[in-house]
Amino acid sequence: MKLSGLLLVGAALIVLAHEKGHLDVDEAHDHGNGHKACGPEGLGDDSLRLSVADILGTGEADALTYYAGNSANSHPQEDLDTPIGHNWSNTGPCFNSIISNDAFCVFTDTSYANDEGISFITTAQRAASLACLSSLTSPSNVKSSPAKYIISSIPGKGLGLTARTHIPRGSVILSSHPTLMIDYRVFDELLRTDYISVQAAAISSFPPAHRSAFFNLSTQSKNANVTGGLSRIALTETIITTNAFDIRLPPPPPPPSSPHSSPPHDQIDPNNTLWYTVFASAISRLNHDCRPNADYRFDWNSNKGGPGLVQVITAVRDILPGEEITISYINPPGSRKARQKHLSTVWGFECSCELCSRSRGRVEQADRRVRLIRQIRRQLKEGPDGGSEVERVEEGKGRKTGSIGQGEGDRTKDAELLVSLYEMEGLWGMVHEAYAVAAREYGKVGETWMVMKWAALAVEFGAMVLEEGDEELREMKGLARNPWGHGTWRTRNKSEGYGQGDEEGW
Repeated sequence: MKLSGLLLVGAALIVLAHEKGHLDVDEAHDHGNGHKACGPEGLGDDSLRLSVADILGTGEADALTYYAGNSANSHPQEDLDTPIGHNWSNTGPCFNSIISNDAFCVFTDTSYANDEGISFITTAQRAASLACLSSLTSPSNVKSSPAKYIISSIPGKGLGLTARTHIPRGSVILSSHPTLMIDYRVFDELLRTDYISVQAAAISSFPPAHRSAFFNLSTQSKNANVTGGLSRIALTETIITTNAFDIRLPPPPPPPSSPHSSPPHDQIDPNNTLWYTVFASAISRLNHDCRPNADYRFDWNSNKGGPGLVQVITAVRDILPGEEITISYINPPGSRKARQKHLSTVWGFECSCELCSRSRGRVEQADRRVRLIRQIRRQLKEGPDGGSEVERVEEGKGRKTGSIGQGEGDRTKDAELLVSLYEMEGLWGMVHEAYAVAAREYGKVGETWMVMKWAALAVEFGAMVLEEGDEELREMKGLARNPWGHGTWRTRNKSEGYGQGDEEGW
């Protein structure tokens, strides 16, 4: 299931610890004329020890130009005696983990996406797995089309995206390749000064136009004097923490159909790794709204002829001309107080969206609906014997006043109430979750047509925001085609003749 919203670190002022002494840095390796194998491979053992002064005292007060094409300090790695795989333009510098034997390096392909470039900060093993992705082995660039938006000044928010024309629900608004993807292990296993330096090295490896686009991104600071006084390495860190998305590896593919089947070529590192990801594109200009009209998904591989390694922004409801296009930076179902606290603490702003700007009475009504959503979901998940109790919380009293349902059939009413609450709250990027709950509950009581209805809606809305291989999406597609074959089907089962293939008669 996709976590809606950006999970970022606050864009606070970065104070670099220049006085902390020396860092151990492995040299940069130039693989421009070599081949990187598709599969686990190590890096060279040759190393060059550089001090902080070497890294930062290079004429521009930071590491950026030092790492970009400084051949005097670059020693190409010996040719690898391995099958031909992905050509990384360069790999390095590398920093050693403080808790494991791994080294984390910059892996850059400057020719990717029409020579814009893409860079990963990770281990050699994970980079080799990434190199197996079809989107890297046979890249298909994002196709340009007339923009559905314009970038304009939004009162109180700075720059943002507004709809140029009517954008129907389900339409792709824009898509973009990442600029930088950072393995989350970096933040646990490298010293702060190390990962700040390796981030700067990654950005320095891009062609000038892409590097310039990165430095034009927001820093979330309203004080230009503050950001203007930062070194480029500190500015790099500030931009990354302000604009990063959390991207999770795709779920594992279904098991092969036979024991002799080969695993899919596009299968990458099975560890469920998060990647801290920055896009030097219009995607980073999308502002927050607690009830957004757009949502996003990340496609790792090339599907249906489209590009892989791409962030896709989709309209989750109709968007009118001139309306601002927004996403949510947080998990939307929360009280106004909780949302405001989170946004203020992490991003440093007070939300003024329509939901947060409502009158006190309307805010309290919305908060009660959110609490009821959580209670229904909890009750349906627990599945108590004898009925589905839903706590209705009176305004200001916080006490139980009633219950809904006394049996399995009434759990379907709870599920439909859950759907209504999602729709009333405008949670269009998450409503597929409620549709999926309703489909499962009707499956338990054997209501074929209701199962197919809710499962089809779960697929329709889920496909806009979920990755192609998402477990829930696969489940709902199967449930819509063949309700009788689902594990929750209770009144009919395969032994009674309702199994695989019977959907053909419907």
